[in-house]
Amino acid sequence: MNELMETVSLGGGTAFGNDIVNLVMQSGNITKIVLLILLLFSLGSWGIILDKWLQFRRNIISTEKFLRIFKSSPDFDAVREKINDAKSDPVIRIFMSAYKALKRTGPDSPPKNVNRMMRTFELAIDDAILVESQLLQRRISFLGTCGAVTPFIGLFGTVWGIMNAFQGIGAAGSASIAAVAPGIAEALVATAAGLGAAIPAVIAYNYFLGKIRDQMTFYERFRTNLIASVDTE
Repeated sequence: MNELMETVSLGGGTAFGNDIVNLVMQSGNITKIVLLILLLFSLGSWGIILDKWLQFRRNIISTEKFLRIFKSSPDFDAVREKINDAKSDPVIRIFMSAYKALKRTGPDSPPKNVNRMMRTFELAIDDAILVESQLLQRRISFLGTCGAVTPFIGLFGTVWGIMNAFQGIGAAGSASIAAVAPGIAEALVATAAGLGAAIPAVIAYNYFLGKIRDQMTFYERFRTNLIASVDTE
């Protein structure tokens, strides 16, 4: 009984101890490959999470500054002058696309050309919003892929570890814990790694989708304000 407790002791330094590094190093090649793939997925998803969080944070700050300028300016030309040296952000890019389209057609066009001018103006805004939507969604799909795929990759490692456990039983000729523990340990590590990569990716994916929806709603409201501003001039 004492020998068995020494074998499974958490402080014993064996493959199924609490030292994850030793546990990984003692695992089979297939399990190591699975863990490496999961690590790459996890690093990639965390890189995207950080980048997207900073992107949305910058957008919020720059948008608030632009809106203060937009609301306090009497016309588009005044807005253009005030943002001349401002760092470009999504709302500024949308505004500049609309501003350039308006200048090309001219706000003082004859009545017969007003409808054409407004149509060109609206199309320029719609195109700019579409571009910004694509920029917001860039690499978000990787988070969804990571959340959907990594649990199955971890499951593959789990199945492989269980197979090794049964092979250990066959080689030892008994179902003792010493025979099955290494394979079970590999299986548990792969399962944990798969979940560890998937859970943050799924949470971030849903969070950023919500942020994108909010951003697109704001762009549509800004589009309406731009068109109304031209109509009232």
